[in-house]
Order: sequence, then C-alpha cells, then structure tokens
Amino acid sequence: MLATLIPRLRYGIFAGTNTWHEWWIAFRALARMERPDQESVIRQYERAFADSADVKHAISFGAGRMALYAILEALNVGPDDEVIIPGYTCVVVPNAVIYRGAKPVYSDIELRTFNQIPAKIESLITPRTRAIVAQHTFGVPCDLDAIIRIGEKYRIPVIEDCGHAQGARYKGKPVGSIGYAGFFTTDHTKVSSTHLGGMVTTNSEDLAGRVRRIQNEAGFLKRQDHVRLLLSFLLEFIFYSPAVYWIGRPVLAILSRLRILFYWRDELLTRRPVSYPYPARLSAQQAAIGLSQLQKLDHNISHRRSIARMLDKKLGWSGLSTPELEVSACLRYSFLVKDRAVFEAKYRKQFNFGIWFTSVAHGRNHNLDEIDYRQGSCPNAEFASKHIVNFPTHQRIPLTVIGKIVERDGGWISRQLIRTAMSAEGIAA
Repeated sequence: MLATLIPRLRYGIFAGTNTWHEWWIAFRALARMERPDQESVIRQYERAFADSADVKHAISFGAGRMALYAILEALNVGPDDEVIIPGYTCVVVPNAVIYRGAKPVYSDIELRTFNQIPAKIESLITPRTRAIVAQHTFGVPCDLDAIIRIGEKYRIPVIEDCGHAQGARYKGKPVGSIGYAGFFTTDHTKVSSTHLGGMVTTNSEDLAGRVRRIQNEAGFLKRQDHVRLLLSFLLEFIFYSPAVYWIGRPVLAILSRLRILFYWRDELLTRRPVSYPYPARLSAQQAAIGLSQLQKLDHNISHRRSIARMLDKKLGWSGLSTPELEVSACLRYSFLVKDRAVFEAKYRKQFNFGIWFTSVAHGRNHNLDEIDYRQGSCPNAEFASKHIVNFPTHQRIPLTVIGKIVERDGGWISRQLIRTAMSAEGIAA
C-alpha cells in the first residue's frame, strides 16, 4: 500500500477519455451556476448520439442502469415477469430488473470473449420471460444474430447492453441499432465519459414514444447534487491524471466518503432509490461534454484498438482476427490468469486495474441470493470472476507504455494465462 503513495506515473480506469476543453465546460457551468435543464443542448446531444449509433431515436438519462430501467418500464415489465441477463455483469443490471418487481435470470458465458452463450439463453426461456438483455462484454460484440433469432422465435424483445461498446460494430452496423432497443453508459470508466450518464437507442417509434414520456416525467438532480456532480468531474480529471494519481486516488477516496463527490450509490439496494430521482435526467452540461466526446469517438476507439492489437499480438489470448478487432470498442483487453493476486502485485506500482468483473454481479460480492442469483448456476462466470484481469485502453495510457510491457513482460504474462479457456465454452481445466 505504501509503495503506491510514492510519486510516479500511475494509470487507472477513470476519466481516461476527457479533455481540458470538457473540463472548461464543467468549470464554466459551475462558476456561472448554469441550470441543468437546458433542453436544447440535451436534444442536440441526443440527435448527435442517434446519428453516431445509426438509429432514429436516442433518449438520455442520468445513468445506463436508468436507461435500462426505462426500457423495461416502457415494455411494462413487472411482477412475476422474468428478464434474461448475462451471468457476468454489473450488479446495476439485475438491480434495474428487480426495481421493476421482476426477476433476473442469469445466462452463462463463454470464456474467450466473456459474452453469453446463445444456447444457454434459450434453455432459460419460460412463459414468464419478457425480455433478453444481450451484453457486449468489454466492448466485444456478442453473437447478436443467434440471440435475435431466439428472441424472434419466442417473440421476446432483445435489449442490447452497449455499456462497454459505444463505437463497436456488428456486421457493419453500430451496436445499439440491431436489437429492439439498446442502452449505453457514459460514466467515467466507459468508452466515452460524461462522468455519469446513459442513453436509450431504438428504431421503434412506439417504444421511443413511451421512453420519451418516462424521460419527461423524470427529474433532474437537486441543485446541490448537480453541483457535486460537476465538482466530481473537475476533480477526477485532475487527480486521476497519471502524474498525480499516486496521491489523487486516496484524496478522492476521502472526498467520496465525506459525500463531497457525487456518484450513484445504489449497487447494494434491492429497492428503487429514493434519495435521488430514479430514473434521473442527464443535465445539459453533461450533454455538452457528451457532444465533445462524440466528436472524438473515432480517435478514441482507434487508440483502444491499437492497445488491444499490441497486447493480442504478443499474448494471443483472444485469438480475435484482425476484422474482429476492428469492430470491437476494446473498452478493456481482458484475459484469465492462474493467480490474479500475483498479476496485480507485479503491476501495482504502475496500474490500478480496477478489475471487472470480480463477481457474477460486480459491485455485490456477498448475498447474491438477494438478487436472485443461485450459486453454481453460471459456472463459467464464477470461474472468470476469480481469474479475470483486464488492461485499460483509454487515451491517457500511451502506446509506448503498453509496448514496453509487451516487450519486457510478454513472456511472463503468457505463462500466467489459462489458455485452455480459449477454445472451449466450459470451465478451463
């Protein structure tokens, strides 16, 4: 622990895609005490996001989890209904289902891309199944053709979870434009960042109308919370920069515990939050930052793919062909190792990996029965949660840093890999 407090360049997962221009947008808004409800800016961002995702409609919310909740509400998902979700995800996904009074049903993953196995999804369908959530894990598109065929067979809408995959494409089409609906996350760890934020995408006029009504009825954050959100963005951009990360991370941790910073804090709640609107609106200031992020999305994705390509060339974990790499958003380069603690210890001075997902429902490590997960039901996901490691790929990480690691440690990393997972759906031997 003390070694991490020695001044040095250190890289984390937060605020990796933002710029000083966007910092100035937030600073100016805070100094002027701008109102969050400037609809013209919000609508401009939604139109630009829809164009980027090649959909007719994009509707913003305060978080990706809230975007999912709004889709489920628009689909009238409620008590006694079931929603199939990946058995390897963030806890806020099953939470959104539970907040609707419905039951999440977990489908297992394969151990190369960490995406769902379509046959497992089909085996879980019952007369109570109302939706299927198809997740593009770590930015790698899942097998949408197979999953959508299952949805069409049983007349169940497929919702794309694009939280990791903004900018990814599936067979020439942007993710989020292929299923009945999609939802994106633009929080400070994702492909693009508005600190917190989410978006619904769809080509369905009917669904868009219902989601828009839900958005119109949702509230903006209270003024003090909006101020805290902007302050959080400003401080994170500075303190999570590689040069000051060594001291910035503990400082921000203290400020978070003192509730000076603003984040959603509902990971362990099994009832819909009441301390802030859920779903909440995305502010105009976040929308302005989002517009700036969209303008640089291609460069952002290109950088991420370059890092993933460099690592994969040496490690060969994913076995992704060049065409596959060129359609992934490459949010992180992920693989399985024999002993994660050993791996983290080796790079602790240089990286805070902030590893995903260390639970089948990341953010909740205990009492998984409270979110309807039955231990042993997704063995691959449980295995992955104990052995996963992922390198961040954002723009604050220079290619030269990854290049030096590959050159210096490529052989060592390769020996740590659990390679038998690469060619099989089942648990690695």
